[in-house]
Amino acid sequence: MDQLIKTAGRILMVSACMAAPLHAAEITESSAPVELDVMVVTATRSAQSLADAPAAVSVVDEKKIESKNVSRLGDALDQVPSLYLQNGAFGPSQGTSGTSGMSLRGIDQSRTLILLDGQPIQDASSGKVNWRIPFTDDIERIEVVPGAFSSLYGSNAIGGVINIITKQPDKREFSVKLKKGWNDLSGEDGSVYFRDTLESGLGIVAGVGYQKRDSYVNEFVVKTPVAGPGAIPVTGWQATTSRDGTPAYLVGDKGTTPWTSAHATLKLSYKLDARDKVFGGVSWQETEQDYTPFNTYLRNAAGTPVSSGNLDIDGQRVNLSLFDFLNNSPLHESATRYFAGYEGRIGTDKLLKIDLAKIVREYSFTAASPTSPSFEGGPGTLTDTPNSGLDGSIQLSFPMGERHFWVTGLALHRDEVNQKIYTLSNWRDDDSQTTLNNGYNGNSTTISLFAQDEIALTDTLKAYLGGRWDYWETKGDFFNTTTSSTFPGRSDSALSPKLSLVYKPVEAATLRTSFGRSFRAPPNLDLYSTTTVRCIRDDGSAGNCTAQANPDLEPETGTTWEVGGEWRFTKSTVAGLTLHETRLKDLIYTKRTPVNLIERINAGEARVRGIELTARTRLTPWLELDANYAWIDSEMLENDADPSSVGKRLTNSPEHIAGIGLTAQRGPWSGTLNARYVSHVFFTAANTDVVEGVPGSYDAYTVVNAKAGYAFSKNVKASLAINNLLDEDAYSFFLLPGRSAVAELDFSF
Repeated sequence: MDQLIKTAGRILMVSACMAAPLHAAEITESSAPVELDVMVVTATRSAQSLADAPAAVSVVDEKKIESKNVSRLGDALDQVPSLYLQNGAFGPSQGTSGTSGMSLRGIDQSRTLILLDGQPIQDASSGKVNWRIPFTDDIERIEVVPGAFSSLYGSNAIGGVINIITKQPDKREFSVKLKKGWNDLSGEDGSVYFRDTLESGLGIVAGVGYQKRDSYVNEFVVKTPVAGPGAIPVTGWQATTSRDGTPAYLVGDKGTTPWTSAHATLKLSYKLDARDKVFGGVSWQETEQDYTPFNTYLRNAAGTPVSSGNLDIDGQRVNLSLFDFLNNSPLHESATRYFAGYEGRIGTDKLLKIDLAKIVREYSFTAASPTSPSFEGGPGTLTDTPNSGLDGSIQLSFPMGERHFWVTGLALHRDEVNQKIYTLSNWRDDDSQTTLNNGYNGNSTTISLFAQDEIALTDTLKAYLGGRWDYWETKGDFFNTTTSSTFPGRSDSALSPKLSLVYKPVEAATLRTSFGRSFRAPPNLDLYSTTTVRCIRDDGSAGNCTAQANPDLEPETGTTWEVGGEWRFTKSTVAGLTLHETRLKDLIYTKRTPVNLIERINAGEARVRGIELTARTRLTPWLELDANYAWIDSEMLENDADPSSVGKRLTNSPEHIAGIGLTAQRGPWSGTLNARYVSHVFFTAANTDVVEGVPGSYDAYTVVNAKAGYAFSKNVKASLAINNLLDEDAYSFFLLPGRSAVAELDFSF
């Protein structure tokens, strides 16, 4: 806690230094109120003012996105209360897959539903999300709704819902954006977008974007000594420890991981009349990632680099292999999304919305063989996991009498995955396939009915009573070179009720409370995939284990309550407080058994509770302050798969998250300064990884970012952003980017 207080002091000092030079400028912004009447849709599946929503909704709008140096979706979410993002979700230069971890109020990504224009984009294999799919230049706003929401959205919405809403053609606009980064953010971005609504009623959105990153060294090779004498004396090593404190040596790094990402979208809409419209379109995203040669820091007596062998380091034996430097591999990731729909009215007061979306994903990577590795080539494997998702919904919203408003509907969700793992004669060449080793097929379908009644009990008290019934079916098979297994189809169902109350005793205050149940269906990966993974074997050596499929896994469940609200002290000052708790049951975990087998079982029960504080105020007519703090207490209560985890914190669940930011707009000048503090995060279920500041650790850190912009005219803007302003060294497994700069030019007509 002392570190948190010191961090806040540093942030405020830097903030004051940034704001001071703006006093000389002419004030042109009015003393606008904090935007509490903005309309949101995710919390109720219907338009609702932010102040009246039955949840502590956070909205990141286009203005907030433009005020930051945003490269991936997570960069725009870095100040959302209680939201923790790992390296792949944010960071303009991090050289990892766009699929990475996060948690919302301590509940990880696989139990938090991610939507794009109201439809899920979770991967059909693992249930995770490629954070590069939504292109940031096409985002109108992001609504983050924490809490149990399976009552409206079904599976995965245990921790909450993040809904990314893209821009629509409400006016004629042509924009060109160019970016150039330096240091750890070295690379280029560019995008071109056109939006317009013609007199005929036809709306058009067309755009393309491109990102390129040179990357930087962010993953290192650390080796622990073993018993016995070493044969080859070497120098150049650095003494360190593993993240659990075991003495170790830093012997090299894995090079850089440059990547490129391309985007394209075409959206069409047509107004049938003043009330009705149809729409459709396609969007595409593709990422290609590569690796540069590794670097060994070791030298023998002749000064020759050493990257393998039985080594003598400071009188201790260290076994080093080229495979230690090569276990990262080239990667291809893409997604094509097709969508269509209708919005209109039936009669005078019934709103009808029909949505249909299909997303087709490609995900493949190659890896060198551990037996005879070589950076240039040699034997290896190709893992190819194409998968797809199909979603459809029909929703009808209508008033019933003077005090009721109903939202009802039907939904369909279908996941399909077909994984194949091939042997390669050259791991650098995808086309050098020799044999098909193994793979799996999974197919899961959910049919749902949902309904919610918004009841005006009095003029100041409103209730939301709703629920959703989900019927889930799944089937799949597994195969390898010697055998195959077809698992019988099975089904299950879940009823997810929720009750929320919103009370406004006075115009300046909103009080909320809710209680709900939610669930998560097991993903196809856990149900049907039997794979070989790296592990510590029964004899204590590093080697391979078999992760066994379990087609009998049951859905995970959550029970959540929360109470809180917000107070508007003035038209430009608002503060909020929320207390929450979630009980998780039947959590899916892996269990080690004899003969180096890893089983997936429903073994865990956990509790997550916390306090969330938010505040926002306009300090001057041109300067706004936004701050938030979250205390998250997570604990594993039961775990037959890993008893050592009982009583410990959940992984990916920091105890403290704090954010503070200043946003300034004065004449043609604009500026932002914000900071985010995240406390230590545990990677191991037993919480043994307590050491910070070593490769692979998950450190407590504070990152301060700044951006200043100038509008030369209504059509031309320029900005300069500095990420990690205080140049703090920290690991989130990977080394986070150091102090770096990004310049941007924005042309809009």
